Amino acid sequence: MNDKSYGFLIAAVLTLLSLQVRAQSPVALHAEVQQPQRLSHWLANQIPVPDVYPLATMWQTSEEKTRQERVYLALGDSLNVLLQRGLISSAAYAGLQKNLAAMPPTGRVPVAIAEPKWLEAYPRKDPLLQVGDHVTVLQRPISLRVMADDGRVCEIPHREGLQVLHYVRACMGADAYGSWAWVVQPDGRVQRVGLDLWNMAEQDQPAPGAWLWVPQRGSQLPEAFSLGWAEWLATQGVSTRVPLHVMHAPSRQAYPAAAQDSLFDLQGHHAQPQPTASNWGNVGLLQTPTARMQQPGYFGWTVHRTWPYQNNNIFFQPTDWLEAGFRYTDTSNRLYGSEAFSGNLPYKDKSFDVKARALKESDGLPELAVGLRDVGGTGLYSSEYVVASKRTGRLDWSLGMGWGYLGGRGNLSNPLSRVLGQRMDTRVSDTGQGGTFSTGSWFHGPAALFGGVEYQTPWNFNVKLEYDGNNYQHEPQSNNLPVASPFNWAIVYRPLKGLDVSMGVERGNTWSMGFTFYVDMAGINMPKVTDPARPAVQLIRPKAEPNWQDTAKDLSAYTLWDVQQVYRTPDTVVVDARNSYNVYNQERLDKAVAVLNRDAPEGVENFEIHHHKVGDVLAVEKVNRSEWVTQQTQPARTQEPVLPVQPVYEVQTTAERKPLLPDKPLNYWVEPGVDLVQTIGGPDGYLYQFSGALWMGLEMPWNVKANSTLRMRLSDNYEKFTPGWSYMPQVRTQIAEYLKTSKFTVDSLTLSKSERLGSNWYAAGYVGYFEMMFGGVGGEVLYRQPGSRWAAGLDVNHVQQRSFAQDFSFRDYKINTGHLTGYWVTPFEGVHAALSVGQYLAGDRGATMSVSKVFRNGSSLSAYATKTNVPAAVFGEGSFDKGIAWTIPFDAFLTSSSRYAAGWSWKPLLRDGGARVTRPVNLFADTSWVSPVAKAYSPAKPPNDRVAPDDRVEEYQRVR
Repeated sequence: MNDKSYGFLIAAVLTLLSLQVRAQSPVALHAEVQQPQRLSHWLANQIPVPDVYPLATMWQTSEEKTRQERVYLALGDSLNVLLQRGLISSAAYAGLQKNLAAMPPTGRVPVAIAEPKWLEAYPRKDPLLQVGDHVTVLQRPISLRVMADDGRVCEIPHREGLQVLHYVRACMGADAYGSWAWVVQPDGRVQRVGLDLWNMAEQDQPAPGAWLWVPQRGSQLPEAFSLGWAEWLATQGVSTRVPLHVMHAPSRQAYPAAAQDSLFDLQGHHAQPQPTASNWGNVGLLQTPTARMQQPGYFGWTVHRTWPYQNNNIFFQPTDWLEAGFRYTDTSNRLYGSEAFSGNLPYKDKSFDVKARALKESDGLPELAVGLRDVGGTGLYSSEYVVASKRTGRLDWSLGMGWGYLGGRGNLSNPLSRVLGQRMDTRVSDTGQGGTFSTGSWFHGPAALFGGVEYQTPWNFNVKLEYDGNNYQHEPQSNNLPVASPFNWAIVYRPLKGLDVSMGVERGNTWSMGFTFYVDMAGINMPKVTDPARPAVQLIRPKAEPNWQDTAKDLSAYTLWDVQQVYRTPDTVVVDARNSYNVYNQERLDKAVAVLNRDAPEGVENFEIHHHKVGDVLAVEKVNRSEWVTQQTQPARTQEPVLPVQPVYEVQTTAERKPLLPDKPLNYWVEPGVDLVQTIGGPDGYLYQFSGALWMGLEMPWNVKANSTLRMRLSDNYEKFTPGWSYMPQVRTQIAEYLKTSKFTVDSLTLSKSERLGSNWYAAGYVGYFEMMFGGVGGEVLYRQPGSRWAAGLDVNHVQQRSFAQDFSFRDYKINTGHLTGYWVTPFEGVHAALSVGQYLAGDRGATMSVSKVFRNGSSLSAYATKTNVPAAVFGEGSFDKGIAWTIPFDAFLTSSSRYAAGWSWKPLLRDGGARVTRPVNLFADTSWVSPVAKAYSPAKPPNDRVAPDDRVEEYQRVR
């Protein structure tokens, strides 16, 4: 044995001896609380101890211990169920049961930071210790523990710079672990991390005293159980607090080897995989798609130029499994039409894409997606494809098969012919008027393979290389192109978050360049730095009555509610609020309670907010003052989830309550602003009109309301508008005349009255100039049970077309129009749906289906389609009416609070079929307070790199 061998043996022995000495973390501080005090005060009064470990601080309460006892029993029951279902072996069951017995409930409640001065600065994070609580602070351990799903526990020294994978390999071997591990940091944070090349990503290093829960390769444990088990480990404090010898199959490992990071980081230890857009806007390489998806809430605009094509793409990700978008493709060497019709405008094609994930990537399987390109458009670039993607560290590989434009090379016979017959060998393209779904050609004809790789470098740019399935010898409009190589490449640079810039070479002879501007709609959040500071939470209640008129003014200023009246009973203050529905209702409620808590005298213990609309109280929010103050000024004594205050729908009034405000005069508002009308994609290119707008409203007795919108045209280019032909009454295609005739217009002027007829029935009537093009008289009836996900409404209207000047005169055209509508607030991923059937403005009859995805921060994506009894040839280009819309609350991106939202809509063409009148009243929207999701929305959580560790939300747990 040489000197190096002796040295290694001595080091190993010393390491094991040191582990034995520090097998259990010595207790630095421990006490049972004898009198109520803040944790910051308790820590500040302790005698300093060397090598203290703040991350290991344990605050233990009886309330949390009671909760943990229930969880403890549930974990034991879960193990029994897993054994009965054959998901774990009897040996693994016995090992985990032994470990569970060694880790009884502790009553630990996580502490943000065990630093006295920091806690004093943030009292809401500073626990209020009660008599009988326990506080324990341990000395810094030198090791951490790895627990396998068969119960084996390995203790291994901590080494700076190592990731989870390094410890797992040292304890379990190179091939024994599965794809995922759960890290339980000493402060109680639980994180899921990837261990394989396909899911490896940048991650926090395990701290000394951490637990690593690692299911083995081939484990059948449900992910929910692994998360629950990891959360139980978090209740135990540092891993070395539990004696190692009481665990199942304990072992110790010597000092692990140092991490060897490579320059290119091909294994992806420090990568954060981020898909990028293709030339066509969807996630992909250049010309070809991949199976990857963006995060739900992604909204991107991609402009990409590869001669002779320029794609303007809008793409969005409503759910994690569905990607959709539309585009306008300009062909620079082909004209839109004759020079007399469209001048030198290049040919512009409209198309719609959709891609759905069929299989999620796992250890042995790739991500798999099926997609359609140019579906429902003219079909010039129509394609269908199946594509698979597999990641190996920083390299993301894809391979797919395309039909149609994507498979233009056509060097493969259609594999579907062997299953579905020879009819799949022939592809017939019939674009017609566009807008039809040519399902008869989907996946038909010859096919071609495509694929490539994307390398996400450590230097903020990606490199793409692809094999193109199209040889460009069958281009639309006989626009065949020379090709020098089937391989395309590009570099994508991300100079800042929200912008990608790409440049490369395609077809071996043509430069390409593009930009992608993108935003996470579901993650938009802006601190309200220009709002008045919310009143500080007062622990001492006022002795005297306040000036209630000043209180009401502050309530309106902080919440943007119309406060009509404030009532007082001996122990309750009731606020009557109108126009109070907002996307962030819990935020508004907390602001209101902060004002009431500041002003209400000490005898008041309860607050009630009565939300009025359609002539009645729709919902009541009740808040106990003492409980609210406790929640606002100290951490909870248990990890039991605290749900937002849920509204109730029954109003209980007492005769003894007295009004505190004088009767309010008529409520009115005048709000100036700017409006935009736009038309995209016709023979005239992009058309717009900016207008100054004045929105006015007046609320009168008996639930009567007057509303009006005045406009002054500021800038527009609708003089370029080319009127389209129409075989139908021109109820929408005369838009240019409405926008050009007068500089000043009365856009709307209406009088309406809404009433609640019963607990579930609502009605409204209205008369006036409804919108820019139509006015008349109408009414609506709605059936909606409070708290129900279903509702049904009927509207009936008699309208007449307004003059182009939008003054008080009418044209000759009249029509009866109305719809029966069913509404469904689904329980699936924030999806809402509505189906309307009835008669439209042009006299055509049919149905409109609309679907919207509402994200947790209140932003939404929606799409609709209308099909009536008008044939496609009569309807004109597009074949049927359809469109897409986006809505983002101003609260999500402005620095001050607002009750309004920013909206933008798109429809491929403006036609007369399927057109609906814009009504001045929408009872379903007006009764939002009785929706089961009235309190479901809140500001998006900030990214983890902008918040303290205890405020982080792991990406796989982030609700979008």
